[in-house]
Amino acid sequence: MEMKFGKLWPLIVAVCLSITCSAFAQSNYQSSSSGSTYGSNADSSSSSQSGQGTYQRGTFREITPPAGPRVAHGADVFITADFIWWKATQDGLDYAATGLGPINPPTNAFTNVSKGRIATVGEDWAPGFKVGLGLNLGHDGWDIYLQYTWLHASDRNSISGDLVAMDVPNTNNAHGTAGSGRWGLHFNALDLELGRNFYLSQFLTLRPFIGLKGTWQDHDWKSKLSGGGQFSLPNAAGTVPVTGPYRKRVRQDTWGVGVRSGFNAAWYMSKSWSIYGDLAWTAMMTRYDVDRKDKLNDTTTGTTTVVVNIDNNNFYTVRYIGELELGLRWEIWFYDDNYHFAIQAGWEEQVWLNWTKKPMPLSQTSYDLSFHGLNLKFRFDF
Repeated sequence: MEMKFGKLWPLIVAVCLSITCSAFAQSNYQSSSSGSTYGSNADSSSSSQSGQGTYQRGTFREITPPAGPRVAHGADVFITADFIWWKATQDGLDYAATGLGPINPPTNAFTNVSKGRIATVGEDWAPGFKVGLGLNLGHDGWDIYLQYTWLHASDRNSISGDLVAMDVPNTNNAHGTAGSGRWGLHFNALDLELGRNFYLSQFLTLRPFIGLKGTWQDHDWKSKLSGGGQFSLPNAAGTVPVTGPYRKRVRQDTWGVGVRSGFNAAWYMSKSWSIYGDLAWTAMMTRYDVDRKDKLNDTTTGTTTVVVNIDNNNFYTVRYIGELELGLRWEIWFYDDNYHFAIQAGWEEQVWLNWTKKPMPLSQTSYDLSFHGLNLKFRFDF
């Protein structure tokens, strides 16, 4: 019997501990449900400084209390409107360069070449907007949010001197004295988010989210090199000189959709003021329709020759997009907390990695598309 009892005593101790822990947990639950809130009285008083109006952090048993914002007796709907002033930059749109040698080389081969530069387009500060619609769900403080972004940008410039065309066949024979370039971008994007905003501490909130990102874009790039008459076309006997000009056009139509995730963080300095930071990352399945056509004219004979003719349709791949924003927010509840209004100003940056494609004579190169600039957002909850 002593031997059997020695085998059973660990089981008896475990049962006693389970009964004791259950009784302790029940007493804590009753004390919390009787009206005590998360933390102490000091914590309750500080809730008015969190910027969430009369919305309570919750009881002791809530690990991450919802942070809203919510309004009293409302439809739990909110709308947003943004004014954006971004600089759009598309890499890889160089069209001509100086400093690579004169059109008519001097007799002395050791003559120094003067300092030159590369002419490019693809940069423009442009205004745009965002509009959004959201719904605060009744389940555990979750919300759903849809936002649309619109931006149109364009750029053009010109260059003169002893020029060499960029990214064309027989580059050493494509010389001119005047060049020009033009670029246009039509940008549209949709972001769908499912997220939950909650407290990490008395004055720090975090809203992780997951959802989808979609886009459809049009890119158009043109360049022209003329003057000097230093152009040539290959034939069986060698090359045939022509007067030019050399014209190039690249067009890209793109659409894509992918999984997007990230978080929104806010640190409250007072009831109404906070510093916010947003981060998002997307892996997007993208479809490309890219075509390029280069033409070389001969003004003497009036003929035009197509030098490059590439049409790359229905090309699919996955591209990555990074988004960052940092700024300052002010918000207020009014009319007995039935409405909430917020305004924030921040600096936003987006990088669309290897997004644009430019067909080359013997290859295809990918370049980044990026945005950075001011984002002024207004939000209204009702």
